[in-house]
Amino acid sequence: MLLTRRMAGRALIATAAAASMLLALPGSIGPAMAAPADEAKAFLQELADRTIATLNQKELSQPQRIDAFRSLFSQGFDVRSIGQFVAGRSWTKASEPQKVAYLQAFEDVTILTWALRFDQYAGEKLTIDRTREDGKAILLESQIVRPGKDSIRVDWRVEKGPNGWKILDIVASGTSLAIAQRADYTAVIQQNNGEFDGLIRALRDKRQKLRQQAKLEN
Repeated sequence: MLLTRRMAGRALIATAAAASMLLALPGSIGPAMAAPADEAKAFLQELADRTIATLNQKELSQPQRIDAFRSLFSQGFDVRSIGQFVAGRSWTKASEPQKVAYLQAFEDVTILTWALRFDQYAGEKLTIDRTREDGKAILLESQIVRPGKDSIRVDWRVEKGPNGWKILDIVASGTSLAIAQRADYTAVIQQNNGEFDGLIRALRDKRQKLRQQAKLEN
């Protein structure tokens, strides 16, 4: 059981949006951008270019493709900050071994989901409408253009830290991935009598199912 149907639906929307973002970032954000916005755009563009290069390597095996996405994910996203946020209040009560186990399962589930979704790429393109500062972060407002379908509004919240620019959140059609995941993870913990290990088990179960779907060895 992971992680309720509601969570699966939200994760699917966010994953599709994230996948589409990395596939193409054409166009200019605008000539009047401040330097941080230029840097944020360049960061996403480079991430997109490397993802496109991965997609074009048709000779890659599924394990090799997943390893490539793991590298892109760790370089592009602040895994620990996102994982800590979506874990909610339970994070502060968790032991260090629990945190390590949770973050590993969280990362694995995200990467496996992405790898499987990328197999269904159908030519989506992303155009950036504008950028604006959001505290220390830069918010990139965009539209995912889908052939023969309505466009989807997607915003990317990125912030520069000690390790450079990182994505902190994705907002697809007005829904924040981080906030949606936090609500769903909290529900899973509550269903397991408030035990953080219940969430870890659920993520591990999901990871196993995704590995089977990807036809990976156990």
